[in-house]
Amino acid sequence: MEPVVILVNPKYSGNVGAIARCMKNFEVKELRIVGNKNILDKEAYIRSVHAKDILDKALFYNSLEDAIEDIDLVVGTSGIVSGDRNLKRVPITPRELAEKHLELKGKIGLVFGREDDGLTNRELDLCDLFLSIPTSPEYPVMNLSHAVAVILYELYISKLEKPFPVKMREASKLEKDTLIKLFEDFVDTNENIPEYRKELCKVIFKRIVSRAFISGKEANTLMCAFRSKKV
Repeated sequence: MEPVVILVNPKYSGNVGAIARCMKNFEVKELRIVGNKNILDKEAYIRSVHAKDILDKALFYNSLEDAIEDIDLVVGTSGIVSGDRNLKRVPITPRELAEKHLELKGKIGLVFGREDDGLTNRELDLCDLFLSIPTSPEYPVMNLSHAVAVILYELYISKLEKPFPVKMREASKLEKDTLIKLFEDFVDTNENIPEYRKELCKVIFKRIVSRAFISGKEANTLMCAFRSKKV
């Protein structure tokens, strides 16, 4: 997969420049920014060093929805996780993502939130997966540019050391979206599922589908099951 770095309302131009430099280090070319173009000031270009071309080609969007419209797999990032206490925030690690991303095609959007507040719950709900970097509980939150560097490093090193052969045709974005929509319709019409649980069921299924990196055949088999299910 082709990584795309997506920054949501970054506050410090120096961080944006440092992120561009990291991207250059690990051969990631596309930077998308949700926010104001004024973030690319003199400080950003100074911190980017030899990655000024990445800043020059950066794409700007008014919303995260617009920024991820053509992305095949959207990965939200955060330094704060809740584990089983919040099923919407059960994370994978950068290494787990790296071990699978070479088997897939298309664009993978790595979404990073604001330096102070991160991504909102609504923004995380737009993501297919939730990723967090394991860090010391004494100081778990990393600098934004450092977090980008760690994740891009894992993706890059996996490409060098573990050239996974493609053994399956992965499910396309359309197939995954169709499967998720069929499941959501199933949940909405199932009287055995309490109303207060239905939204969480949908979120969990979406996460499972994305985390499993399912094949096209698997997706279509599940579609048949939900299409034929009577409630």
